[in-house]
Amino acid sequence: DENEDEITVTEPKIRKQTEDSQSSMVSVFGMINSDDQGEDEYYARYWPLYRMIQKNDWRGVEDFVTNDPGALTAKTVAPGSTTIFHAIVESLVDVESYDATCLLDKLASRVYPPTLARKDVYGYTALYQCAGKGSLRALKVLVKYNPDLTTIRSTGNNLPIHEAAYNGHKNTFQYLLEVTRGVDIYSGNDGAKMLSCLIDASLYDVAFDLLKLHPTIGRDSIDSRRIVLNTLAQMPYAFASGSRLGRIPVEEEFVSSIQTNDNQNVDGDMENLIVTSKIHSQKSTGAMWHQSHWMLWNALMRLAPSTKAIHEQKLAHMQTVEIVRIICKEVIWTRHIGKLRWALFTAARLGIHEFVNEFIMAYNRTAIMLNKDGRNIFDVAVLHRREKVFNLIHRVNYTTNLFLIEGNSGNNILHLAAKLVPSSEVAGGHCRCSGSLAKMVQRTYAVEKLIHPDMVGDENSSNQTPREVFTQEHKDLVKEGEKWMKETASSCSVVAALIITVVFAAAFTVPGGSDSRGIPNLLHEKSFMIFAISDMLALFSSITSVLMFLGILTSRYAEDDFLVSLPRKLIIGLVALFFSIASMMVAFGATVHISLSHKWNLVIIPVALVGCVPVTLFAFLQFPLLLDMWLSTYGRGIIIDSSWRELASCDLVAKGN
Repeated sequence: DENEDEITVTEPKIRKQTEDSQSSMVSVFGMINSDDQGEDEYYARYWPLYRMIQKNDWRGVEDFVTNDPGALTAKTVAPGSTTIFHAIVESLVDVESYDATCLLDKLASRVYPPTLARKDVYGYTALYQCAGKGSLRALKVLVKYNPDLTTIRSTGNNLPIHEAAYNGHKNTFQYLLEVTRGVDIYSGNDGAKMLSCLIDASLYDVAFDLLKLHPTIGRDSIDSRRIVLNTLAQMPYAFASGSRLGRIPVEEEFVSSIQTNDNQNVDGDMENLIVTSKIHSQKSTGAMWHQSHWMLWNALMRLAPSTKAIHEQKLAHMQTVEIVRIICKEVIWTRHIGKLRWALFTAARLGIHEFVNEFIMAYNRTAIMLNKDGRNIFDVAVLHRREKVFNLIHRVNYTTNLFLIEGNSGNNILHLAAKLVPSSEVAGGHCRCSGSLAKMVQRTYAVEKLIHPDMVGDENSSNQTPREVFTQEHKDLVKEGEKWMKETASSCSVVAALIITVVFAAAFTVPGGSDSRGIPNLLHEKSFMIFAISDMLALFSSITSVLMFLGILTSRYAEDDFLVSLPRKLIIGLVALFFSIASMMVAFGATVHISLSHKWNLVIIPVALVGCVPVTLFAFLQFPLLLDMWLSTYGRGIIIDSSWRELASCDLVAKGN
């Protein structure tokens, strides 16, 4: 092995294996290939040390450095590269062991402090790399021998504490907060960047606590506010609106929330801003009720860890909203709104209605702010299908001329509503085509009611009215919806027709036969009456189902039909089909009971259990489709139900004023 290693160093171009070994060494030490004999000797001298580092042979490294003290500070051939000591540190930071820490301590004691502060080709010191990897033990050793390392910036003007925060190393970050001296890390862009890095790493609780302890962090200049708000505006998952928990009905009284006093001065005693609980609601009847709630909630979190995770995530959502609220307070909006505009419109585009709402509450002229395309936040919300952001319109003033502004392309807000929804909005769902098209038609009609009637027929720069834009943009989706509707109706019609055939024939071949006058012999039996009634209901309901599906097949399939007409027919058809299947199974069970009850009185029990299987299966398979259809047709509107007269009236007052 030793001979092969030697060949690798001294004859770098002889064999492919030699070249591979040479490139590995270059990747660690930053050395370059050269035919110069002096460089080959340099490689040969430190090649064994490289192998020891690569194999984590720290005892061998210590012996090598003891015999050759100059190895630690040896410079590589490539200018600006690290020393061998930095290469050792890079490997040691990934080894969280006592022996590795002791070795690093011994090696660092043999290196001059200026050498510890040397940067690699990327502009990082050894301590900066330790901060990024969260190696607290190695970081403490380096700070011990050179405390000034915490203030050395990278080429991106970042401090080690920023790197620790960005990578989510909470313990390392807390330690760097204590030992960083000589730089005011709580003010200016450094403070804002630190807060932003914590938010990027989803350490919302740490960011919020930092904001409580240092009220001016992220708020001492408009640039600092911009940095924090820009970060939050790009993180929809940090808010309830962008989380999967948004649809989970969690009782607020079980969720710790952030509350502030109405008369609180944020720049003053921020310690008064505390994390409290809404469990002290007015619905509570006393201390016993409060205590029982707490006991139940704590027991639930202990027994079900997922419940605790939901609780923590909901709390994090509230903390991010509170951070936005604090950052937005006491801004001189008339002077600095331009620098915060990007964050506002980004949040509106991503659907973070909590973020936009805090802007509206802090600045009552938010609604009339325009982006570079000449659009306000509600235009952006309609364009990107952010209904919850658009529904904030009832919280703003100055709504009289809100929709009179046309963008650079001449499109008013109704043109924007008529555009095709992004593919991400229609992905998934059982009634993707028809349900999505129904929502689009519903959205367009809702926006049409909010604008002045004079704008309904306006043309854009392409000489198209909103109706023409809608027809052109959705023609492919209409075809897909028509195809889906016809296929669904055809398949269900076949099933309904089979049921009609079976139950119609059963009506003339009654169980037990008939006498010469055609009267059933078992006419007075209860089971026979159940058979007759259920068979009749199955026939009538299946015929109704076929007629509904036939109406779908013969529809004209206009855009408006997808809003009410087609979904209503499909709902009635599916319900009637389900009812006919259930009635047919009841008729079958009654027939079996008539035939076998004289031998086994309990025959009805297994028949009923088995008969429930196909009925239940049909219900489970078709219920999601039925529910989607019902919600898209008769559910609550996705956009507020209002009119342009209400928006133009003086009764609407911003909630925050």
